[in-house]
Amino acid sequence: MGGTPPAAAPPAAAPAHFFGAHVQDQGAFKEGWTENLRAAGYERLANKAAYAKDEASLLRTLDETIGFVGKKPVGISYPKDGATDEDVSAYRHDAGVPDSADAYDLKPASLPDGVAWDDAGVKPYAEIFHKHHIPQAAAAALIEQHLNTVIGQVGAGQVAMEAKIGDFAKASEATYQKEWGDSYDSRLESNRAFVASRFDPAEMADPVLQAALSHPKFVRVIDEARRALREAPLPGVGREVTAGSHSPRQQAMEIMKANPAWRNDSGLAQRVGDLYALDAQQAKRAKK
Repeated sequence: MGGTPPAAAPPAAAPAHFFGAHVQDQGAFKEGWTENLRAAGYERLANKAAYAKDEASLLRTLDETIGFVGKKPVGISYPKDGATDEDVSAYRHDAGVPDSADAYDLKPASLPDGVAWDDAGVKPYAEIFHKHHIPQAAAAALIEQHLNTVIGQVGAGQVAMEAKIGDFAKASEATYQKEWGDSYDSRLESNRAFVASRFDPAEMADPVLQAALSHPKFVRVIDEARRALREAPLPGVGREVTAGSHSPRQQAMEIMKANPAWRNDSGLAQRVGDLYALDAQQAKRAKK
């Protein structure tokens, strides 16, 4: 019954190493083992393997590297030439690109002073944005910056125009104050009234017209035209005129009708007054 006990199991054999003779019994690499990799032409692998202390750590590093290389890149990629509709659609969805050009919202929350929004004028920009897959936020920022740039350019142009008007005005003053003497201010005012009677207020406010009215040579042209119109003889003035289509009163009425702002022109006002005075004289004579 006692018998002999069973024999003990033999010790487990040491596991074979993946890197064979390059690994010590405890699994650590032998010194200089990577030189064999370099000699075989695997320079990058040799550099990477040199950091591994033992076989297990090197195997983990290689496994992680293979997993990283095979992993799909995270994020989105701009559609290249030949991209499928699905790729383009996926990119636009992830990047925030509207589904169509009409779907862009490009109107800023507040517009610069004097700027009116024009949907039709902005549509070509939206079409370009959509064609090149520009996200909504970037497109809106581009439009806002464009508006600010244009307003800045317009403002700079207006400042330059105002400076030019000021230069013209100074040149005119230097030219005509000495020539016209005490009548300078009244003649200048009459000249502007003469022009104003032929333009509406909006036209008079045009910077281009203001510049012209301030130009020394144009100031002289206006003065000469006003004086010539005031001094030109009228039918019936200075001689007897019978009542009818060319009576002084009717001539005055024709002047007032043709020049609604005649009161602002001292020359026209004087002519109207002279014609009415002449009409009164003729009426007085007719009663004698």
